[in-house]
Amino acid sequence: MEQRRFGMDSEAPFRCTVKGREMRPGMTHLPHIGMRIIKSALGVLICFAIYFLRGKHGTPFYSALAVLWCIQNKTENTLGNAIQRTIGTMIGALYGLIYLLVKLHVSSSGDSFLHYVAISVVLIPVIYTTVVINQKKASYFSCVVFLSIVVNHLMDENPYVFVLNRSLDTLIGIFVGLVLNFDLIYEKMQKDEQSGMSFALWGKKRRREQKV
Repeated sequence: MEQRRFGMDSEAPFRCTVKGREMRPGMTHLPHIGMRIIKSALGVLICFAIYFLRGKHGTPFYSALAVLWCIQNKTENTLGNAIQRTIGTMIGALYGLIYLLVKLHVSSSGDSFLHYVAISVVLIPVIYTTVVINQKKASYFSCVVFLSIVVNHLMDENPYVFVLNRSLDTLIGIFVGLVLNFDLIYEKMQKDEQSGMSFALWGKKRRREQKV
């Protein structure tokens, strides 16, 4: 059996080749830094920059969380997913605002275990709403926004302003992720256009054959 079948160099039995590269004993092949890694770091940096441009209003953590989720979850329907995440943000913000308003008018449970039990229970209608409106992929963002509102809110803060800032934080991350993934959107548009042209040409050819 030839040594080359195992990637071994016949003239140098203690060396091997991996994907055309010579590897010596003790050497570790490290993968290169891909564009998704660079986009992730750049997206977080942009979210922090926007936070400073907003006069340090809001919490950049949620923007960074959203942009990382959008970039790391690479799918063909990037634009559609961005819309779903926006809908999820709105659902979570709505339930979060309702929860805060109810808590203001009901005897406060403070930081007791009952408070967290109530939050966990409200997650059921939050997720169920995304199922009812056929936006199941939006459930994650709905829950994240809802929890970021009801867990971190201080009762001396204006609930409307607080909910607005939390929603805006997440929407900023979604928008930045959408911009950084524009190459995927453009690639999909080209594929759809080529598929449409191919289908149109096939239709013309089919009609000609039928006439003949």
